Amino acid sequence: MLDVALERVSLADRLHDITLTFAKSTHTAIAGPPGAGASTLLQIIAGALRPTVGRVMIGARDVTRLAASRRPLLFATSEIGAPGRWSVSHLLIAAVRTRSLDREDRQREFEQAVDKWRLGAFASRALRSLSSSERTVANLARIELLRPAILVADRLLETLNPSAIARIADEFYRTMRVLGTTVIAAPASVDEFGMTDRLVILEKGRVVQDDVARTVHLEPRSVAAAEATGDVNVIPITVRGAQVDSPIGTWTAADAGFEGEGVALARPEDFSIAGPDEESDLIFGIEEASFRGGRWIASGILTGGLNLRVALPGSVAVHKGRLLPLRFEASRFVILRGTQFAASL
Repeated sequence: MLDVALERVSLADRLHDITLTFAKSTHTAIAGPPGAGASTLLQIIAGALRPTVGRVMIGARDVTRLAASRRPLLFATSEIGAPGRWSVSHLLIAAVRTRSLDREDRQREFEQAVDKWRLGAFASRALRSLSSSERTVANLARIELLRPAILVADRLLETLNPSAIARIADEFYRTMRVLGTTVIAAPASVDEFGMTDRLVILEKGRVVQDDVARTVHLEPRSVAAAEATGDVNVIPITVRGAQVDSPIGTWTAADAGFEGEGVALARPEDFSIAGPDEESDLIFGIEEASFRGGRWIASGILTGGLNLRVALPGSVAVHKGRLLPLRFEASRFVILRGTQFAASL
């Protein structure tokens, strides 16, 4: 297995001075807001694009000018790239035949893949007749049979049913880890972050944070990092000494580190319904809500047009126009300096 490295890679106005090393047999996720450059970065690694300046290294070899077909990696998306008339069995047999196996071993691995990914019910069907989720699962089985040393994946799971992403992603990425595959991926969902060793956040073509996913979630260094790791409220604030003023209320933050304008990043779970004997921090009016993971994520519009999202227990009666007294945990908010973050509001 080989390391992959980017050395001061730039591409016109899309990527700027990217230096990253992806250690062999690790799983790195590349994320960021739309247009941040994640897909562009993956295409440069895969050879579909060539950087304006900088180098792409695989092991000790400079592959910057090497054609994509000659790079020792597999570039995968949610599209299989095989003729639609092929059956699932045809797809998997073609994959396992790329490896140096005798006929008996090929047959055994083919049968194991069909069983593992539960493809038996539609193994004889043409790819074009499958649902998008069925095609994705067939594609994952194909990738496993190809045994790539390096997998560069761009939103590989985006056509899966959202309720199945976490389960299937866990199965697939655990398999890649067992095989020792180096995975560099732009995830289709935050559910995939928990299977990674590392999360790299891009914004406007630059790396703005590089850490384990849990740290990026709890201690984001930018709005882009916070939004990439889940629902977040971007609340404009003004800091004066230890006092923080905002549309949701005022609180004390002795360690804000600056004075003037900025933003507070607050997760929906940082809010709770005030108890009967508690004083509320704000009154929240529900505009709409969705039920996810056993709880409500409710949205409402506050003074100044601020849209606030809060997490509510699944047992709470939720309907448009209901007013709820809320408390918030300001100590859990991440405070960032500067008005440049207001663009995300």
